[in-house]
Amino acid sequence: MNSKRIYPYMVAMAAILLTCMTLFTPLQICIKLTIRIILLLLSIAAWVIFRKRNYQLGILLSFPLLALNLAFLIVTPFTPQLYNLNISSSKGIALSKLSDSLIISTVIIITFLIANQSLKSIYLTKGRLAIGIPVGLIFFFLLGFIAFKNPGQPADPSFLRNHWIWILVFVIANGFMEELIFRGIFLEKLNFMFNHHLSILLTSVCFAIPHIIVQYQPNILMFTGICFVLGMICGYAMHYTRSIIAPTLIHAGADLMIILPIFTTFGVTG
Repeated sequence: MNSKRIYPYMVAMAAILLTCMTLFTPLQICIKLTIRIILLLLSIAAWVIFRKRNYQLGILLSFPLLALNLAFLIVTPFTPQLYNLNISSSKGIALSKLSDSLIISTVIIITFLIANQSLKSIYLTKGRLAIGIPVGLIFFFLLGFIAFKNPGQPADPSFLRNHWIWILVFVIANGFMEELIFRGIFLEKLNFMFNHHLSILLTSVCFAIPHIIVQYQPNILMFTGICFVLGMICGYAMHYTRSIIAPTLIHAGADLMIILPIFTTFGVTG
């Protein structure tokens, strides 16, 4: 990468990271709300300034950040407590994740539509369906099999029979949401600034780093590395299939490897 590209590359990475870190950071709701208001105002200001100066690359990056910050701000008050969900149950955890996914995704989609931006530009299209579905399903079932047969934390078949619906709701909802916010809304825009390999690398770093602060993995560095590899796989899947379908299924399969041990370890109820 030449020196003229390093600066915008680092700026793009910092801007995406700053926004996405609020997704996992355990903060009080009032603090998180304040941070997200500030980030939304900054992204709006950046978008307006870039439009006035007709700086196309700035417009391309600032708009998805605006949409994402708006979605994060709107979803903030919709906590499990608001719905009176029992987050020690598989149903409560899954419905909480489904709520986040629906609200964030809907706000982003509506924002893009209002701005007359094609949903195809954020990979909400069937794309190369004949490739995307088989590839996605192969990864989903392969990773699911590995999760089920994990010798360190084997899944109880009776547990799966009682909870499989909520497990699927969780992994599909989370897979779709994270693929949309970490890759879908950014990849095509970044491809105008860099080649697709660098765009996928950037989004993979921005996907992996926020996972450093999660509290459900004992070996956080290894987990972050796995997230980076997953990000690269999903990034290339999205690029070559031209759709969010395959990466969502791949991501959901990877989430099975996380959620099954968590549910088993922490004694999640029905």
